[in-house]
Amino acid sequence: MVSTKKQSVAFCKYVIAGLLWTAVFFRSIAFVYAVFVIMLISALTGVHRAPLVKLFDLTFAKYMKTSEIYINMYSMRFAHVFGCVFCVLISLSYYFLPHIVSFILTVILALLQLIAACGYCSAQKLYECVVCNSNCCRLGKKIRRNNTNLQ
Repeated sequence: MVSTKKQSVAFCKYVIAGLLWTAVFFRSIAFVYAVFVIMLISALTGVHRAPLVKLFDLTFAKYMKTSEIYINMYSMRFAHVFGCVFCVLISLSYYFLPHIVSFILTVILALLQLIAACGYCSAQKLYECVVCNSNCCRLGKKIRRNNTNLQ
């Protein structure tokens, strides 16, 4: 578990969602590359040292009241790696498949990130539900229930 500002994590989720929707509206792969780089650095350094979290901490957090939150570092790393893999799939489909495939994948990732930014079932919560048996969303509960039925 690592401690970071709750508002920093929210800022990060909103910026990533904004970049992905910008990629959708402008049909530009460059924004997907930016998301990939941000998520890759975040996955490698950890959530408390992520670029957008640090940007928020060094700018906006100085002028507003913030609160601390404890985050499972492994669940957040899983979410960032999931986003990186999805960005790689988008990039590969952009160059090797018809562009509509990469567009659809970008829309899917943008929707998933928007859902996560709104506080619903994110990859982080899914990891925590399935692996840690806590913080479950509906999808996580279904997956966990199916895993226990198989055992």
